Amino acid sequence: MIAQALATVLMLVSMHWFVFLLNLPVASWNVYRYVKVPMGNMGVYDPTEIHNRGQLKSHMKESMIKLGFHLLCFFIYLYRFKNVSEFDQIRPPDIC
Repeated sequence: MIAQALATVLMLVSMHWFVFLLNLPVASWNVYRYVKVPMGNMGVYDPTEIHNRGQLKSHMKESMIKLGFHLLCFFIYLYRFKNVSEFDQIRPPDIC
């Protein structure tokens, strides 16, 4: 959760608007889930609460959606890194 929020803030600071807007809903959802944890629970994924209330299926669905999101972000970051590294290379001038 902290890494997601940090990545979102870094994208805002570095003015990568597309990636910032892509990460903002997930970071907001993580903060919302953390704030809504009832007092006395160990965290968002409290093992006893998941099995007692039958919430395992919904938590698995949420986890799979986040996994897909992070895989998508990995390939977007990889593509953007490739483009940035191509522009950073110093090319000698063409001599004709």
